[in-house]
Amino acid sequence: MKSILQKLSKYRWITICVTVLLLLIRIFLQKIAKSKGLYLSHDYIYNIINYIILAMALSVYFTNKKVRWVYSAIILILLIINTIGIYKSIDNVQFQLTFTHEENSFIVKEIKNDSKFILVYKKQYKIFTRLSDKIAIGNGYKPFSNKTYKVIWINNDKAILKFLYGEALKPKVEILNFSKNNKEYFNVLGSLQGTWTDKNNKDNSITFNGREISYRNSKEVYWYSSSDSDEQGNYGSVLYAHNDDPSIYILKNEDNTITVGYADINNDTWSIYSK
Repeated sequence: MKSILQKLSKYRWITICVTVLLLLIRIFLQKIAKSKGLYLSHDYIYNIINYIILAMALSVYFTNKKVRWVYSAIILILLIINTIGIYKSIDNVQFQLTFTHEENSFIVKEIKNDSKFILVYKKQYKIFTRLSDKIAIGNGYKPFSNKTYKVIWINNDKAILKFLYGEALKPKVEILNFSKNNKEYFNVLGSLQGTWTDKNNKDNSITFNGREISYRNSKEVYWYSSSDSDEQGNYGSVLYAHNDDPSIYILKNEDNTITVGYADINNDTWSIYSK
């Protein structure tokens, strides 16, 4: 009997040490992540770590009956609190999806109690993410939950995020940049002049003349003003049209070319233009 009690005592101290070690790792992980502005890919991962710690703690055996009951009650209360926390973190997320292309990926998240913004996170260090953008969604219409969105990867460094926006549900574009050199053009339209021609179709061109911009495809000519543009500061700009004319996005590439595409979620067409 004495030998059994000695083994239980030894097991208890090993379990306590492992539990404390896990707790310190969890605190350190959260502290480091917070200091660097990082978030876990899924909020409930911390709750899962808590479950492991509490399960380890619950396995600790005390010979004193009163101590054992009080200790077990505290652990059970913490388990209940953790369960409520994991339920709330999952329930509050209305939409979450990861979009991946080669080594780059990003996460789009819609929160139930946030009717003003969509959150965009970029993946970092496998299980972590960094908040990349908060995109305004106007009247609270949530395009991702309603499946009125489109993601197009122009290349490994740039993704086009299209979705419907506002009361009129007009197309809106966000340009996501994954370039490692982090070079940005803060006034894309201001740096473009003259006529640029589609490399694949000489009948298509776009001309920049100060604040006035004309886009010609093989059938029509559309006019835009830089005052109606959305300069996003990350390699590109979006030109929003009036009436039924198509809105377009423009990306400035590092090889002295530009990419021009349509903002409409039902039109994936884009081309490379050179001067």
